[in-house]
Amino acid sequence: MGGCKVCIKKNRTDWLNTLLLSKFFGSCGVHQDLRKNEKNVFCIDCSIRLCRHCMTAHCLHTKLQICKYVYHDVVRLQEIQKHLDCSKIQTYKINGEKAVHLNPRPLAKDAKPSTKAKFGASCEACGRYLQDMPNRYCSIACKASIVPVKPEDQSHKFIAVTIPQYGDFSLKGNCNSETNMSEMESSISLAESSEEMTAWVCSALKPRKLLHKRKGIPHRAPLC
Repeated sequence: MGGCKVCIKKNRTDWLNTLLLSKFFGSCGVHQDLRKNEKNVFCIDCSIRLCRHCMTAHCLHTKLQICKYVYHDVVRLQEIQKHLDCSKIQTYKINGEKAVHLNPRPLAKDAKPSTKAKFGASCEACGRYLQDMPNRYCSIACKASIVPVKPEDQSHKFIAVTIPQYGDFSLKGNCNSETNMSEMESSISLAESSEEMTAWVCSALKPRKLLHKRKGIPHRAPLC
């Protein structure tokens, strides 16, 4: 059957390993001639690093903003906890927002045991001091090395919608024709619902203009 078909993306759940092994804040090779081309964004759907100029091609994808905290890569807890269980991981505050480390910070060779250890805890993977007692890990990588972490599949699942051309429908085999019709109607209804949801979100996010009512013409008070 001829027509236009939308491809379906394969499921991807291995983005966490790529995230932890990636080196951020390097220059983007595609946009070398542009300013502020450091790669500080991670696309979960494509499992690649992005700079601010690469965002246009991934505008509909799920992304994570990578930040720096004491020269180490961190990610906002509000963003990463939507895709990964970050419980029992030590958090830090950056500009008033909680963040977690991607990888453990290296310990100095001549580092001595902290005197604060009796008030806190230590990471079960690397032994680094933790400020809060309920926490057990200092970074996402440390938790993933001990506890099996299964990140959610965040890839966009496109529905294969085939638009038939004129003359594709035939009366041969009533069962097959009815099945094709039902499949096509369900696919089109899903596509229409997706378009309606997108239009609703755009209208809700669009700033509304304030309406200023015109005042009436002032009248002078009568003289007594």
